[in-house]
Amino acid sequence: MKKILIIGSAHVDFVSHVNKLPQGNEEFNVIKQEQIISGTGFKAADVFQHFDFPYELYAPIGTGIYGETVEAEMVAHNLPINVRTELVNGCTYHMVDEEGNQTYFSVPGGEYNFDMSFVQTLEKDDIHAVLIYGEMLSGEGVVDLLNILDDLEKPIYFVPGEFGDQMDEDVFRALCSLNPILLLSETDAYYLSLEKYHDFKLTAEYLHTMTSSDVLIFKNDEGVYCYGDEKFLLPCEHVSDVELQAAVFVLAQLAGVDVKNSMAFMCDFAQKLVHDWDDFTFAEGKIRLAEIIAQK
Repeated sequence: MKKILIIGSAHVDFVSHVNKLPQGNEEFNVIKQEQIISGTGFKAADVFQHFDFPYELYAPIGTGIYGETVEAEMVAHNLPINVRTELVNGCTYHMVDEEGNQTYFSVPGGEYNFDMSFVQTLEKDDIHAVLIYGEMLSGEGVVDLLNILDDLEKPIYFVPGEFGDQMDEDVFRALCSLNPILLLSETDAYYLSLEKYHDFKLTAEYLHTMTSSDVLIFKNDEGVYCYGDEKFLLPCEHVSDVELQAAVFVLAQLAGVDVKNSMAFMCDFAQKLVHDWDDFTFAEGKIRLAEIIAQK
């Protein structure tokens, strides 16, 4: 099996759990605080690692205490460190309420930049597809990154993550010209469609005209809407971590599963991660994926 190229970040995340997200200057009660290692590249690679799927990871590790902390955690998870930067690693701050809704603040560092030297070690023929996250189009080297994606000529899965409202319009249009499959929240879909429509179906149709590829919009408690060769809404319990769900979807796609069943596997997997974390094992996920593949 060929590799998935994951282009994402790895950083320290300070998480505050609250009863309810504050509005404006509203007071709030912090239930618990924790420091975790997160980042889209870290989470996606961890999923592929647990499923024993081959991958290549581009997640720059910087210097400073945050960089050292991230490096130690990646080593502990047996995740490869393929790119280092002399810039200081940044961090993020998240506030999460009891329903899983969240806000965040980013203090970016070198973890969002693209370094062309990485390409020198990349074997194009070994890559099956690319999974790229939005923050990696917010740092330095964006033009180089887009050129590399164009040169690779591989299927692209793009997840704006929490950067949809910050994305440069020209950069997004350049990416869309490479026909990426989009996996995004309804909010990100609204911003990336230039706030043209308040109806998610019209928004999906508009984004599809830009990419000529499938568009998957995560609609919180309603489920996930797909606009492509098929158009349907798959009921699915709300899980706020779209970035993690996207990695699971892509994993199923690489296993040869069709779009609808990949979405179903993604939703089922994400719900188990959230609700049955203490009892969940990736062995269960492997068995379920094998069952889906056997039914093709």
